[in-house]
Amino acid sequence: MQALQYLLENQTAFISTVATLSLMVGSFLNVVIHRLPIMMENSWRAELESFTSGDEPTQNEANRITQQTETFNLSTPRSRCPHCGHAITAIENIPVISYLALRGKCRSCQASISARYPLVELTTAILSAIVAWKFFGDPAAALTAVALTWVLIALTGIDYDTYLLPDNLTLPLLW
Repeated sequence: MQALQYLLENQTAFISTVATLSLMVGSFLNVVIHRLPIMMENSWRAELESFTSGDEPTQNEANRITQQTETFNLSTPRSRCPHCGHAITAIENIPVISYLALRGKCRSCQASISARYPLVELTTAILSAIVAWKFFGDPAAALTAVALTWVLIALTGIDYDTYLLPDNLTLPLLW
């Protein structure tokens, strides 16, 4: 409780904490930006298959669709190098620091890792710090504005890649 009180009274500590947390959230936003459009496409394909078949999906089709959606979501499978399939370890997944330590290359195959990943992480941290600075003294407004910033960053990345704005991210912003 004292730590929370300290954060609410000390602007530098508050902004630093928000920025550090936002680096980690930025890492997750990279996953959302990459995987959510793929998940949407998988869902559309499954709906299209069931619609065009005219019949109820067979048990095998239903199992395949279920297995596909269970094995590809925001938490599974673990992040991997797109070139060699190397599973990214926790130490290789530290926002920005891992990218710099690995010099922007996969530890296993030495293939280049896109600079987009640390840029999204840094952008998330910087914008969140600015929002925290602007709303310091009003924790509810700061929390709301930082969360809105995170959603907008995810929407920007998805829109840039696919020209889509997913309903499950945009519709909650209306309420």
